[in-house]
This record gives sequence, structure tokens and C-alpha cells, in this order.
Amino acid sequence: MSTEEKVYPMSITELMELEGENAIRAYILIKADPREIPSIMLALSTFEGVRTADVVTGPYDTIVFVEVPNQDELGRLVINKIHSLEGVREALTCVVVRI
Repeated sequence: MSTEEKVYPMSITELMELEGENAIRAYILIKADPREIPSIMLALSTFEGVRTADVVTGPYDTIVFVEVPNQDELGRLVINKIHSLEGVREALTCVVVRI
């Protein structure tokens, strides 16, 4: 019997670490006007740094995963681009941390 160590599948966070060791990663939870969700999703797909965007059930309408070079770029993405989209009512940014 082999004494090899088990290798478990990587989490999404571990996979993203392979792309940019020092990048800022965050989840952005968006509350939106339901009529505007299709256009919001289309706009999100054009923003640099957006890795995934999904429409979800629950208190938020969309969850976006982003990876940007630094905190300033994250701020510009959230404030200048996401908050300016028609139909976005609220955006909560949750930065990924390593523990």
C-alpha cells in the first residue's frame, strides 16, 4: 500500500492564486433593479478584472468575483464602473484575505 499524501481539489481561491500572487481578489455582492440585471451582466462581462459574475437567489441579485493588481484598481472598478451602472442599488465588496 502506498503512503502517498492525498491531494485534494483546489478551491477557487487557490486556483486564482496561480494567476497573480499579489493580486487583490474580492467578491462584490450587488443588489439591483430586476429589470436591469441583463444589462448589468452584459456590462460586467466587459470590465477588466471581472473573472466571474453570476445571478443568484437570496438578498443579493448578483455575485461578482474580481481580480485586480491593487487596491486602487479595485476602488476604481467598484466606484467608477459598478456603482455607475443603471439599476445597481447597492454593491458590497468583500476582499479575500489569507489566514
